[in-house]
Amino acid sequence: MTDRTFLRGGTVPAALGSLVSLAAQALMALFLLKLFEPQAVGVFSVIAQLAFGWSTLALAQSPVSLLANQHLSALPAARQAWQASLRRWGWLAPVALLAAVWASGGTSPWLSTMLWAAAIALVQMGWLLAQSLSLRIHAPLSIAGVRMLPPVLAAALAAAGALWMDWRSSQLLSAAALIGYAAGALWLLPVLRAPSTPVTPATAMQGDLRSDRLKFIHTLSDVAVATMLAAHWASVYGSAQAGCLLILLRVTGFIPALVSTAWAQVVLSRPQAQRPGSWLAALAGATGVAMVCLVAGLALQAGWLSAAWAPLADYLWPVALWQIGACLVAAVSHRPFQHGRSVIYTRQCLGINAVQALLLLLPPWLGWGLHSQLWALVGFLGLSLSLQALWAAGLRDRAPPSPSQRNPA
Repeated sequence: MTDRTFLRGGTVPAALGSLVSLAAQALMALFLLKLFEPQAVGVFSVIAQLAFGWSTLALAQSPVSLLANQHLSALPAARQAWQASLRRWGWLAPVALLAAVWASGGTSPWLSTMLWAAAIALVQMGWLLAQSLSLRIHAPLSIAGVRMLPPVLAAALAAAGALWMDWRSSQLLSAAALIGYAAGALWLLPVLRAPSTPVTPATAMQGDLRSDRLKFIHTLSDVAVATMLAAHWASVYGSAQAGCLLILLRVTGFIPALVSTAWAQVVLSRPQAQRPGSWLAALAGATGVAMVCLVAGLALQAGWLSAAWAPLADYLWPVALWQIGACLVAAVSHRPFQHGRSVIYTRQCLGINAVQALLLLLPPWLGWGLHSQLWALVGFLGLSLSLQALWAAGLRDRAPPSPSQRNPA
């Protein structure tokens, strides 16, 4: 397979679908600001965040494993991943219920919050797993479609409900998200026709060699540190400062996510293809992050944004440093799986998350100011992610792992 064929068959459709998805999410953000009241947006945001955390933990990185384990048949492996994710979804229900009650302050809306979050998490799981499955079994049009349809459909339904039906409640937003994710989950339907053949553990050098327990711990660590960042920054420095940091992370964070979905995941799903170097994808992502921060800085200087966003200037280049490191890792994140180092890779990520948590919690107790803590945090993350990217880029094939290495606790 030539580079041109490979790019047409995987990378270009995935990139196109991801870009359209990004544009639809940006449009949805504008709809939320212009068409809905803050209270409705707030209720929906709680539901969406609860559903996202629930679905992410239930999947426990199954979409990555489906791409990495090329020696396993795609449909049986996806069926087993879906069944295991459903079991975890059920196990996590009591935790989700507690979160729903806490977010609702113990008042009556907690039941509605729980039901919406449960339904959205279920179909969101299907959509996320379907994106990986499409890279292995579907045509280029499906690879693009599964990525773009849910956010486009959700934004269209939200706008139609608000403008034509004058329905501007959180229920409309929740219903739009539910229908959008459900449409994306339709790409998982071939799994229902797959045989219930047991999938044996990995015995090859390549693939995801981590145990389900280790993958779940990795996912839990990612979710916990992201939640800690939002909650702790707001509690220490106020909602305005937290808003500046989090909105910038949201905007720039789409770029390493795009590098991962449009490049690294495609490479992981097509190991037989001849591939151009990953550093081109890393350079493109880093340039994109720098350009976003540059445009935001110019917008602030030109007065295009309100004065309330003035503190955003303090976050531009620290966040750029962080997200450039994330782009470097995203571009080579497939290599640990291709070279039998997935366990080491996850342990590195757990270590980075642990230090990040300490850099969030300790500095305020030590009397550090906002700027000192911010630069300490992003300096560590930028450096550690860059070093991790260099490590992944330098990996070479090794002998097949022993049974104890294939299935660590």
